[in-house]
Amino acid sequence: MATFKYFIRVTKKKSDKPVNIRIRFYQGRKFDCTALTGKSILPSYWNNKKGEVRDVAEYIDKDVMISELKKLKSFIINAENLVGDKTTINNDWLNLQIDKYYDPEKYEPKKITFFEYIDKFIEESKDRINPDTGRKITRSTLLKYGTCRNYLKDFQKVYSKEIDFDTIDVEFYNAFVKFLSKRKKEIKLKDGTTKIEVGLATNTIGKQIAVLRNFLNSAVLEEKVDVNYQLIKKRFKSPTENTDSIYLDENELNSLYELDLTSNKRLDPVRDIFLVAAWTGLRFSDLNKVKAENIEDNSLVITQTKTDNEVVIPIHPVVTSILKKWNNKLPRIISNQKMNEYLKDLGELAELNTVFKKSMTIGGIKKTYTYAKKELLTTHTARRSFATNLYKRGFPTISIMMVTGHKTETAFLKYIKVTPREHAEKLRKFWANIYAEEKMKLT
Repeated sequence: MATFKYFIRVTKKKSDKPVNIRIRFYQGRKFDCTALTGKSILPSYWNNKKGEVRDVAEYIDKDVMISELKKLKSFIINAENLVGDKTTINNDWLNLQIDKYYDPEKYEPKKITFFEYIDKFIEESKDRINPDTGRKITRSTLLKYGTCRNYLKDFQKVYSKEIDFDTIDVEFYNAFVKFLSKRKKEIKLKDGTTKIEVGLATNTIGKQIAVLRNFLNSAVLEEKVDVNYQLIKKRFKSPTENTDSIYLDENELNSLYELDLTSNKRLDPVRDIFLVAAWTGLRFSDLNKVKAENIEDNSLVITQTKTDNEVVIPIHPVVTSILKKWNNKLPRIISNQKMNEYLKDLGELAELNTVFKKSMTIGGIKKTYTYAKKELLTTHTARRSFATNLYKRGFPTISIMMVTGHKTETAFLKYIKVTPREHAEKLRKFWANIYAEEKMKLT
């Protein structure tokens, strides 16, 4: 057991002046160290033999000094009990404990702020492995993280409180959702003019809340931050609504296919890439896997990037024609953003002018907009067209889901875009087939 002792050093010349109180802390041959306590006392008030303050009436502050020295001793002994290898205790160690006693805040771990954690989370996500797929986080996911961070930074400029873990509550949530629903954004149009969009759509707001919850959940697990986790689970809801999205029916896909784009080097490859997606159901992130080595028995065999599931897709005649044209692989795939821009031009050439009404809630107000289909074409339209056209043809839902990756039929039925009239036509054909079969049996 270690021995702890206070002492002073005094000479005859300084016997009437305060001197430093020192510590000697030792245990056999394991350690023997000394240090200044930072306290001083008149030699006449100190008993060096006992290593303690004398009980003298004229020393007014003796009780305070006795209490302080007792606390310091207890702190150092507790620290020593936590040391495994006692031979590491020396003068530096002892001085460090004394400093920790007097200035504990200096040694407390620096608490990470909310925005510091988000920046750290995004940076580390570049090498983070998705536990569901065993693969790195995708670039699109990283972009989602960055977008949410930017919204939060913009919100901080107008929010009445500093946003940090201890201010994230129901008031913050309500204010953030309101901010997103009223947010103004300047959009540059093709003709060089600009327009102001007010508010994000309900589903876009829901995505931001989902990312925010992801940040907070991770912070609780990784940094042990003090947030009301139960409140976040119950009250931080991600608002959603069913919205209308376009798909292209088989006739419209054929209109694209029949376009003569021989002299249009910009749109020709974009058209072909889109059609391959529309007849395979592949996500944009998997289109670069359409190549000769992934073709087996006239089928594409591809491991999906998002789900890590293998899918086998019989090759449609349109896909066969396009692959032959490009030597059994697709042309260079440009960015999603550029593809979406060029698809609008393709829709114009193919005269995809069918009127489409799209309803969504923006800024808390339900609005309905009228478009021509050509205005809404995106890369994702191809995948939705694949699923919807097969469903309309009566192909088994479960088999379509094996390709699209939807885990529940409920989610799949929300994904496909079949109008009430198209559902009615599907039922009419179903009945016609049944009655035709029954009539054949009777005759």
